[in-house]
Amino acid sequence: MKETRLFARSSVSNLVMHRISLFKEKSMQDVTIKVFDKQIYESHSDTNETKFKGQLTYKGSSVYITFKDTQTGVTTFIKAKKGIVSVKRMGSLQGNLEFNREMPHRTLYFTPYGEMEIQIITHSCQVEAKEKGIKIALDYQIRMQGKKISDNIYIIEANQ
Repeated sequence: MKETRLFARSSVSNLVMHRISLFKEKSMQDVTIKVFDKQIYESHSDTNETKFKGQLTYKGSSVYITFKDTQTGVTTFIKAKKGIVSVKRMGSLQGNLEFNREMPHRTLYFTPYGEMEIQIITHSCQVEAKEKGIKIALDYQIRMQGKKISDNIYIIEANQ
């Protein structure tokens, strides 16, 4: 069966790098963050779309997004730099995830039900400058004990 991927490549566009250089001296900006995530399992799929208030910061050649889900108490820190996106979650759900097309990432993922060792295989990792913010789009697979658990799409938009 042929797999179809939503995003074709890993990139941090020249426009993003230019935008970062323009805002190097800029402090944290309050933004509205839209998060779309979809998990595609063998038997079904789950889709979720949420909005949060958070902060967007450009520092050096990196972009940082921070937001807190007040319902779950989970704070999410996202860093995008040169085609690599790191996501750190703290609170009732904990984890350090890295999305990099060049290298699979193994990590322990902590949930209310216990910890799991997972492997992330990134198919696409895109960071795109928008007029008043940034968009990060990830297409990846989660594996556990060598078996595919799900294909995933994670899109974060942070706009003023």
